[in-house]
Amino acid sequence: MYGKIIKKIRKEKGFTQKEIYTGVVSKTFYSDFEAEKYSVELVKFQELLTNLGISYEEFEYYRKENQVDEAAVLEKQIDELYKTGKFEALYDLYEKYYRHENTALRYLAIQAYLLVLITNTNFYKFSRAPFSEILAELENAKMWTLKELKLSKLVLLSLSEQDKERAESLYQRIVAELKKYQAFDSKIYYEEIGDLHFNRIQSLLVINDIESAEATLSRYRELLQGADQVYLSLQLLFIDYLVRLYLDFTAYQEKMQDFLAQMKAIQTSETHFYQIIYQIHQEKAKNYWQRYR
Repeated sequence: MYGKIIKKIRKEKGFTQKEIYTGVVSKTFYSDFEAEKYSVELVKFQELLTNLGISYEEFEYYRKENQVDEAAVLEKQIDELYKTGKFEALYDLYEKYYRHENTALRYLAIQAYLLVLITNTNFYKFSRAPFSEILAELENAKMWTLKELKLSKLVLLSLSEQDKERAESLYQRIVAELKKYQAFDSKIYYEEIGDLHFNRIQSLLVINDIESAEATLSRYRELLQGADQVYLSLQLLFIDYLVRLYLDFTAYQEKMQDFLAQMKAIQTSETHFYQIIYQIHQEKAKNYWQRYR
């Protein structure tokens, strides 16, 4: 919805389109941006805001005060359904919104689909057919915004063992794209880089590439050194235990269960989410440890 909000601010301030897009994007692109046909990359969006004479913080305040954000409502609904394991309801949301005219709602529909794909597809009406289309659309996009970054992290979890090279290429592009956000908003950067490595490690564990999972965990730990968020520290501890389940199942099964019990006791929003992931990996980690260790 950013294009429509920019348009509204521009008109209220009495600017022409030319005054806003000059030196940033073309006339045609800007017109399409205001019409919600395209997203704009972060650097150019900041330049548009400069031409409008407002900061990003002022833009966010204006956006929240002047629109009912249907996308925010849907995003919260998806998060709640996923964390409570209601996968058929998630898939229903995908089917309801994946052809919606609003870009933000379409992207959230794809997110709902990918969450089902990586977690639970054991019901009769689920189809894997949309995945190839989603992956091709991401890979062919010349420019990524935060929306594409969020989807690409879920796609990374969904790639099969036969797609190692494709997965590595996607991972490297996400890292490169995220660098744009480091100076702009460190909170967003750390949250997204944390989720990226959280997903990447899981996908490597699924294909039994434990050596790469350990290396990625080490890099993840280094990248989070500058972060100051409790939830990221808990996330790191959980994924560390998950990797070690594959290396020493007997010792770390007990540690993981203790960790999950503590999480349940403090009633964090991540408790059920971590429990689902642990259940996915538990038997696989045990089998790997018995076979190779």
